[in-house]
Amino acid sequence: MSVWLAAADAESVASCRVGCCHPVSGPLARHLVAACTRLGNTVVHLGASDHQVVSAALTAGCLPVAVFADVARAGVSWSCLARTHPDYDLEVADLRVADPGDDAGVLADFSGSAGLVVAEQTCQQPVCRSTGRPDFGAEAEVFDVARAAGLVKPGGHLVVITGLHREGGVVDPVPEIIARARQAGLVYLQHIIALRNPAHGERIDPDLSHRASAAIEGLPECAGLPASARVHADVLLFSASGATESTGSTERGGGEG
Repeated sequence: MSVWLAAADAESVASCRVGCCHPVSGPLARHLVAACTRLGNTVVHLGASDHQVVSAALTAGCLPVAVFADVARAGVSWSCLARTHPDYDLEVADLRVADPGDDAGVLADFSGSAGLVVAEQTCQQPVCRSTGRPDFGAEAEVFDVARAAGLVKPGGHLVVITGLHREGGVVDPVPEIIARARQAGLVYLQHIIALRNPAHGERIDPDLSHRASAAIEGLPECAGLPASARVHADVLLFSASGATESTGSTERGGGEG
């Protein structure tokens, strides 16, 4: 395992309906693009909820494609990109909208061509229509690793960002994601711990940790998740078979998970 400091630059809105999943932070996006891409690579962000991966890809000279499930979030993300990037960057930024699980059609033109695919495995817990609250008795949506793997070119990388979820109970999706990725022909390279809170030496900022714990207590639908689930995300790094195009992860504190 490796540990990356990846605290968000600013407050972010939860990327799931129960409030226990968070968007990819700016520092994490920059880490991933620097470690897994080369100039001119296509970077695909599945299940995007903000602009950070697209922004990091543009800064690195890559060609970003982001698929959103929410038109409003896509619009806000485009506005953020327009404030921070020149017009010639925006010409190659490709933001698309598709229903969750139905992104295969909108990405058919990128099959087997992406140098990096970033996917967020949120809890995707269904919401009860009568109450508007999470329905923990219903089965949550399953992330399709094989479909994401189909976008990666030989030597490219798939990154799945996840963490403990509340789906009727506390669920760790990491083992199943690794198994499915291997079934799809990917090689498991590394498990990275991405800290969401600032760290000072060997200590995580106690004030932010306290606020994170308080936030959990204020969300009964997230009850049962340990405080550590709010402090870090699990980042799983896989590579597609073929000549390795870029493997900066092991040189940046790597080793296999």
